Order: sequence, then C-alpha cells, then structure tokens
Amino acid sequence: MMWRLYAAAFELLESASSTVGRSPRATRGWTLNELVRRLSASFPMARKREIVRLVRELVALGVLRRRGRRYVRVPHVAFVVGTLKRPRRGLSLVTPEGEIAQRKYGEVRVRESQVGTAGHGDRVLVRVLGRSSKGASEGVWEGRVERVLERVHVLVVGRFMRTPYVGYVIPLDERFPYEIEVAPEDSLDAEEGQIVVVELLRPSAAHHPPVGRVIEVLGRDGDPGLDEEIVIHKYRLPVRFSEAARREAAALLPIEGDAHKRRDLRGWLTVTIDGESARDFDDAVSIERLPDGSYVLGVHIADVSHYVLEGSALDAEAYERGTSVYFPERVLPMLPEALSEDLCSLKPGVDRLALSVLMKLDRRGELLAYELCESVIRSRARLTYTFVNEALAGRARSLSGVVSMLDEDLLPRLLGALRAMAELAPILIARRQERGAIDFDLPEPVVLFDDEGRIGGIVRAERNLAHRMIEEFMILANETVARHLTERNVPMIYRVHEPPEEERVREFLALVRALGVSIPRRGLREARDFQQLVRQFAGRREGGVLSLLLLRSFRPAVYTTVNRGHFGLALECYTHFTSPIRRYPDVIVHRALRRLLRRPRSAPRVRGTKTLERIAEHCTERERLADEAEREVIAWKRARFMAERIGQEYEGLIVGVKDYGFYVELEDVFVEGLVHISTLTDDWYVFDPQRHALIGRHRRRQFRLGDIVRVRVARVDVDHRLVEFVLVGLPEPRRRRSS
Repeated sequence: MMWRLYAAAFELLESASSTVGRSPRATRGWTLNELVRRLSASFPMARKREIVRLVRELVALGVLRRRGRRYVRVPHVAFVVGTLKRPRRGLSLVTPEGEIAQRKYGEVRVRESQVGTAGHGDRVLVRVLGRSSKGASEGVWEGRVERVLERVHVLVVGRFMRTPYVGYVIPLDERFPYEIEVAPEDSLDAEEGQIVVVELLRPSAAHHPPVGRVIEVLGRDGDPGLDEEIVIHKYRLPVRFSEAARREAAALLPIEGDAHKRRDLRGWLTVTIDGESARDFDDAVSIERLPDGSYVLGVHIADVSHYVLEGSALDAEAYERGTSVYFPERVLPMLPEALSEDLCSLKPGVDRLALSVLMKLDRRGELLAYELCESVIRSRARLTYTFVNEALAGRARSLSGVVSMLDEDLLPRLLGALRAMAELAPILIARRQERGAIDFDLPEPVVLFDDEGRIGGIVRAERNLAHRMIEEFMILANETVARHLTERNVPMIYRVHEPPEEERVREFLALVRALGVSIPRRGLREARDFQQLVRQFAGRREGGVLSLLLLRSFRPAVYTTVNRGHFGLALECYTHFTSPIRRYPDVIVHRALRRLLRRPRSAPRVRGTKTLERIAEHCTERERLADEAEREVIAWKRARFMAERIGQEYEGLIVGVKDYGFYVELEDVFVEGLVHISTLTDDWYVFDPQRHALIGRHRRRQFRLGDIVRVRVARVDVDHRLVEFVLVGLPEPRRRRSS
C-alpha cells in the first residue's frame, strides 16, 4: 500500500502549488521533519525511513529541490499517482488519487508507447507531460508512466500451451498484452489447452517476455464452474473465511440476552419477498391500513451489527470483501453462511433480531411520522416476486405454496396486506416521479440451466409490480434513516450520485438529436429533465439502448462521508441501510443508528471521519470490482452458449455503431455481438459520427442505432468473450489468395 504514501506526497505538493502567492509555505518549502510530520498525518502506516526515502526519490525525479535545510517544490514539474485503466483498444487512462489532483487533471491519457510494462489495474506514478494538441483550454492531459508502484497482475489466468522447449501461458485478459514464459519445471504438469493460474516471477522487459510459474490448474473448457473459477482468480475475490471468523460465527446464538430490551414485533404480519433463488433474506415488510386511509409501513432489516462486532474477525472479513458477489451458479457471500443464510437471515417461523423502520404515510404517500427501533420479529412466510404478482392478479393456484406456512385465518390477512402494499407502491412511485427521479428500468440477464447443469438459455429478467413495490419501500426506508442520522449530525456513510458532467451530456445530446429525439428547450439541467427524456425513450424500439447510453454518461454512484445528494433518485439525502448481509456500508450505518438509539441524548461514539472515508472509498472500489466480475461471468456464459450455435440465424436490434462495425442485441437470446465492417460486402461503408451510422458510399444503405437486422452467428472467441455475426443475405467476404 506504499502507493498511498506517494499519493499523499503529490497531493501535498499540489496543495502547495495551488496556494502560491497566498501561502509562504508554498515558496519557503518544508524541512525534512515537517514533511515527515505532514505525510505521517495523511498516511499513518508510513514509517519515518520510508518517508525519508520517498523525499530522496522526489529530489531525484526533479519534483523537489533542496535549498539549505528545506525542500521546495520545483515549478512546472508535475506527477500524479493513480490506477492505470488499459482498455482492449485505444489509449490508457490514469485517474489521479486525491481531490486536488482529480480537479486539476481529470483523467490523464497515456499513449501505448508511454505505458512501459504497466498493466491494467496497476498503481502507477505518471509524469504529466502537458495538454494534448487541442489546446490548453480543451485538450486532455497526457502523461508517461515513470514507475509501477504496485502490480495487480501478480497472478494471471490464462491458457497453457507447449512448445518442444518451453511452455507459455496466453492470458485470458486482453489488457495483459504479453504471453508468459513458463519453464518445464514450473509448469505443474499442466497439459496443452488447460486453464491455469500463473504467478509472475519476472515482469516483461525490453525484448524479453515475462516469466512465471503455474501455481494452480483450473481445468478444461466445459468443466463445471470453470467460468466462475477464472473470474475469482482474475479479480482475486476472497472465497474462504479465516479460521478465526468461522470460530466466531459458530459461537453465536440466534437470540441473545438483550432481546427483551427490544420492541417485540413478533405479533405483526411480517413477510419476506425475494427472488426464487434467494437464500439470504435481510429485509422483511409489514403493512397496516388505518381507518382514515393512511398506512403504517414497516421495513424490518436483519440486525447484522448485533453479531458482527467492530474489530472482530468477522468484521475484518466483511470489510475486506465489501460486498457479496453473485454469479449465476454461485454466491461469494460477505459473511459466512452461518450468518448470511441462518442467524441473520429473516427465515419464516423463527425469531430474528432486526432494526425496524416504522413509517406512517397518508393516502398521498407523504411521510407523516416514523419510528426507528431495535426489534424482534418473526417472518410469517417466505414469498417470491412471482407469487406476489400472481396473488395480486387473483390467480388462486399461486396460493398453494404458502398455505401450509400460514394458519388458515392468516391467509385473508396476508392477501389484504399484499393488496395494501400494491395500493401504496404506485403512490410512492408517482411521488418519486413528481420530484424528478430517473427510472431507467433496464433489463438484466438471467442464465437458465437444464437438468444436467448446461446453459439452456439467456433471457431478460422480468420485473413486475412486486419488484417495484419492494424497491420503493427500501428506498423510503433508506431515505428515512439517512435524514434521521443527518439531522442529528451523526457522521455516516452516504450513498451519493452526483449530476453528470456537462461534456458527457453534450455528447449524449448530439446522439439523440441525430435520432430525432426532442430535447427540452432549456437543455438537461435537473433530474426532472432527464426523466422526461427517458419517458420519450419508452415509446421507441431503441429506447432501452438510449436509456443505457444515458446511464453510462452519468457519474457512478459512490459511498462517501460528504452528503452531496442522490441525483438519480432526486433526493437530498440518501444512504444504504436495507442490505447489511451483503453490503458493508449498511453495517456501518446500522452501527451508527444503534448507538444513537441507545444513547439518544449524548453524542454517539463513531469512527473518525477519515476512517469512515477510507471505508467508503474501499467499499466503492469493492462494489465496482464485484460488478465487473459479475458482468464478466455473464459474458463467459454468453460466449459458451453461442459457441454451440454457430450458423444459426437470429433477429436483433442495432445497439451501437462504431467506425469498425456495429453491435447487435438479439431478440430471442439476451446476447450482443459484433457485425464487423469487413463483412459488409455489398458496398463500401463509411462511419458518420453525426448520424451515428454506417453509410454505403454507392448504394447509400444505412445501418443506424435502433435498426432491426437479421444476422447469423459466424464466430465465437470464448477465451475473449467475443461473439461475431454476419448479416444474412450478403455475399460472403472474398478470401485473399495465398501467395
């Protein structure tokens, strides 16, 4: 983690540079002891000798100049520390660490010739060379990688191949561009074509490939669970829990001594509503409709913080993971199964500890009053979204699955409660839309398996009223808890979603104008303006694609201790509270709330703000890593599924147009693939960036976003998760004669 010390040093220098002329420190410099003191405060883990060594390196790099007993900043010499993002194609980017550097440089672009041996995800030291040729006012910053501070690709997953003299591994990640040489004695007897994990012994150097040794053989194509194993090793996802954490989990009891101090809600009609495959139930709901037409909505969340104590081995494991990771065939839980699927899971028919949010709402959905409390609940039934949707539609056969769980007299009450929830949810949805919240409602892929465990299909997940109902109740509970803690000045972790950058919005507006979408006269300023645009998309066949492109133009939501609101939900204050079994920030919020509930008149004991911010940053990183890993597993499944369908024809929608071809999303199978421009043999096609179309030079045929085309599966590269189509009805590409 020494890269953090470098980042702290350059943030200090950027701070001094920004105060030149206003602060004598900027020109007078620092003594060595002052630098040690300042950097130790920013990075407490650093030792004095490490800071002294860093100062010497900064002098050698020309960043600092020694003047007597002081070190002063050399003007016009700039470095940033950040994470290298090396895409499959194009230029690499480095996002600087530190707020000052981020504001000043944004993302620093690094050309391929300036990357050196750095790989995707490595922490690097970059010399800022200046602005690009566009000009100082609009050009992007460019840089050169001077040093790799921390390598991520210590372990690489790839396909093992042999030559008569040496073995080598072809990385499955195209962002690692080198084949890795493996000596025979380091091959672990891997066979040709097997997928292996290789440890780098020596990075690549000029004219020399990297050298490694095989430390694990994962298997061959077609082996059950191979895709998940590849992704787990690639992203270094924790799988096993420490012995200390397992011992702590085994020693816990379902209901411990202070249950009598809690609000007893076991008599309430409380149920869980989740997907069919869910195994951890961390939220339950209850509702009562009062004679005056108002509602009392209860959202009851598993009290994970009661079991996962601050500083415990379980806490350390949960923090390291940050979030549970969900694959189609496997879950990597944030907590051991003894907690995630048992003690903390709100299973039906058993007493469970919870934190409850009890909210009274009028018939217009306005929050009249609320109560937060530690509680004991007993879920009466484990319901699914499908069951709830069918029950509300009056399909009596759907009731058979839960009748056995309920007393006969409770069944009418259950149906009445579901109807009350179904009345309240649209009211809350309408209120959210009135304040300008943006609802993209994008489909997610679901992998279907046959009885033998093979992929039987990949479809779009269906969302019904039950999904929307629970989503609205959880949003309301999260907002209520966030406001409660904020009004009492409790330091906490917020879920923040900032407005999109103006440049990204301008690029998106250029796209939708070219497609004939009308734009609000004043442009896109508030969330409500974006909401109106999304509503227009709903009536177009390419509406889902446009919604996805708009979403990608937004900044990602993050965890932070600074409340900057949630743009997408149009809320001034928001947090994550409702999923503590699978999200670590929720556990932190639970701890803050429990302390406040137990000591309402005194300032609650909370972690320092810097510590909370580090937790927030770490959880944001872990969430993004988990999302990327989950997407990659789906990409593996899609590629393997389509590899068995070479030659089959499908109808699909053009969802992206580039200068090298266009992407098609199939209708019957939720899979996307590329039609390369070289396969368009009926004309010479040119990319028109204004129209976002490929246009034939002679026949003027166009391929635009939203067009329906019929394609045939031509090629699948499973290792790189690439699916290629050709248009049906075009002549086959001419093959070059071999000379």
